[in-house]
Amino acid sequence: MKNNKIKILIVDDHPAVRTTMVDVLNEEGFETDFAEDGDIALQKCHENSYNFILIDVQMPNINGIEVFRKMKEKNSTIPQFIFFSAYSLPELKEEAIKLGCLAFLQKPIRIEKIISLIQDYKSFPFLVYLKNGEQNDSIVKKLDSLGFHVVKANTIDDTLIQLRQINYKYMIFDSDWPGSEQESIHTTIKSLKTNTSCFETNEDESAEDALRNIEHHLQKEKAAVA
Repeated sequence: MKNNKIKILIVDDHPAVRTTMVDVLNEEGFETDFAEDGDIALQKCHENSYNFILIDVQMPNINGIEVFRKMKEKNSTIPQFIFFSAYSLPELKEEAIKLGCLAFLQKPIRIEKIISLIQDYKSFPFLVYLKNGEQNDSIVKKLDSLGFHVVKANTIDDTLIQLRQINYKYMIFDSDWPGSEQESIHTTIKSLKTNTSCFETNEDESAEDALRNIEHHLQKEKAAVA
C-alpha cells in the first residue's frame, strides 16, 4: 500500500544517512524532505507540514531534543518524533520519551522498524509479553483486528529493550512471571516516566476475559477524553 500522503522530514548532519533514508522511504511511497541541522529543521517545519520527523539526537548548534522542545512550546499540534542516536544517552532518552516522542532508537537503525512505526502511526502501540502461546496468539490477533500496532516480546530482556525504545501506550504481561521480572517491567516504565498502561493476565484467565478487561479500560479512557 502506498503512503503518498504521509510526509516525513529527515534531520541528520551526515549526508549518507539522509540519502539512505530518503531513498528507502521514497521507495516505500512516502513523501520525504530533509534538513542538515536543527535550525533548518525548525525553519522547514514553520514553512511546511509533516506527519513525522526522523531526527538525530546529537547535531551541531541545536540537538534533536531541543528541536522537539521548541516545537512543543510554539505549536499545539506537532509531527510524531522518532529519535535515533549512535550513543547510549539515557538522560536524553528519558527526556525525549517524557516529552512524548514516538520512539528513541539506537543506531544502526533497522529501517523496517521505522517503516512499521510510520505505517501504524494512527494506532496505539501495544506490547504483549505472555507465557501461554495460544492465549498470546489469540490476544495479539484480536488487538490487531481492533487496529492496534502490536509487538510481541519473547523474553524479559526483549521486553525491557522494547520499553526503552518505544513509547508504548499499553502493555499486557503474565502475572505468573517471577516477581523480579514484573518488578523490572514496572521499574523500567517508572524510570522512563512514560504513561504506559499495564494489564496483567495469567494462564487461568481466558483470552476473551483478558480482552474484556482491556476493552473495558479503553472504553473508560475514551469516555474520559470525550
